[in-house]
Amino acid sequence: MQSLKLLAALLVCTLFIFGFIQVGTMVTNQWLPHTNSFSASTLIANAEVSNTSKTDALDKVEAAKNSWLSNGTVYLEWAGELQPFPKDVFTFYIPETVEYAEDGSQNPLKVELPNGILLEQIEVLSQTSDIFSAMDTEKLKKDLEEVASHLKEGDHTFSFSDYLVDDEVMDQTALQITLNIAGQTGVNELQGALNGKEIKLRESEVFSVKTWLETEELTLSDEAASMFASMLYELIAPTNFGVVERHISKELPTWASDGFEARYQKDKMDFAFTNTNSSEYTITLSVSGTSLTGELKGGPLPYTYEVEQVEMQTLSPKTVVQYSATIPGSGTRVKEPGQNGSYVQLVRTATDAEGKIMETIVYSEDFYAPIQRVELHGLTTPVVATDPNNPNTIGNNTGTNTNTNTNTNIGSNINTGTNTNFGNSNNNTNYNPNTNTNTNTSGSNTNTNNTNGNQNTNTGGSNNNTNTGGTNNNTGSGNGNAGDDDNNNPGSGSDYTGK
Repeated sequence: MQSLKLLAALLVCTLFIFGFIQVGTMVTNQWLPHTNSFSASTLIANAEVSNTSKTDALDKVEAAKNSWLSNGTVYLEWAGELQPFPKDVFTFYIPETVEYAEDGSQNPLKVELPNGILLEQIEVLSQTSDIFSAMDTEKLKKDLEEVASHLKEGDHTFSFSDYLVDDEVMDQTALQITLNIAGQTGVNELQGALNGKEIKLRESEVFSVKTWLETEELTLSDEAASMFASMLYELIAPTNFGVVERHISKELPTWASDGFEARYQKDKMDFAFTNTNSSEYTITLSVSGTSLTGELKGGPLPYTYEVEQVEMQTLSPKTVVQYSATIPGSGTRVKEPGQNGSYVQLVRTATDAEGKIMETIVYSEDFYAPIQRVELHGLTTPVVATDPNNPNTIGNNTGTNTNTNTNTNIGSNINTGTNTNFGNSNNNTNYNPNTNTNTNTSGSNTNTNNTNGNQNTNTGGSNNNTNTGGTNNNTGSGNGNAGDDDNNNPGSGSDYTGK
């Protein structure tokens, strides 16, 4: 009986304590609301929830999530190509996170990224499913969830090359070019300086021939450095590397290929280009007695690149004739044989895995002017022409013949007799008749006869003066003697007697 009383007493005490705890909790929650809120220095993701009730904390975290979805971009990168990753595919467990958040600390959101969606995005960007076997997709998934769980602001890029575990995938790009330098004076320089060297092309880094030679403490002549630069320019042609600086010569060197010359001149002309990809590439150099070879290896490129020659013209030189007293008679001598020029245009085309052309650019457009042919010709004596119907010939002018006779008619004009040209005596004979015509059309008429100077002797032609506007029109005639300015045969006519 006593045992039953003891059991009942224990039961009553237990019920009392349990009831007291429940009532105490209800009273505390009712009258002390601060105990239902987070303490100071409490964050959920990037949302500050200090001294905030769980209900308000839910609203704050939800607003922070929506802001993160709207601002900033998450990118996936493969072989230089960026692809935005859809943020809304993440599943956020906000109520569970708020419920179990720890006071006074930073609490990440509980987030989940479906595997299927991630694998789909990887395949779309890489254009192949083979990459899954060479890639740690689980690590990539965790890193993406890490950004989402903390609602990290700004842009974030995740490169597939950072998650590859198979080196064979990294070495998908393998290009090689060989430049024939047989017989060139720079062969020994190149062999001593470049053979066995490696060039590291880091992500988004600019490579300069000038800078690299200085860094490696190498000395090359301009000719040898130009061969090196030209080989590099041709090697990177089927890539997406960007050319920063390039020059060409006035004439295409014998060792350079059409469209692929890159001239180097110390402190004046450089060759530089940029690795536009996120992965690193390596160029290995080798030099033999006849060739300079470069081999490029690294990660895969976004597309397949091909360089084609779309236009090629040969420009023929013109012939320039120069006269020289040192060339006898009608002989000729070639001073400059001349050389053909050329114009070439190369175009680089980027093609995706399905054969679709994604990009086309002009890779080079080079013009080399032709060198003109120069011929020296001798000075020849001109042939003297004769007229079989006239014994008079063209003589040599040994004096000065100036005809200054001026015939001025004012108002009415009556001309009769012979009009004789007066000038300095000149033994030049004009084998063609000389005819002068004066026309007076009322008013003043001034005519200066034969001011030409050379070979101005009238040998019997007629000299006609016609007054068409005055009172009288009389035409006189007379005969001139060859080689004599005086006319001794008077002409006939009224009112005037010839000399």
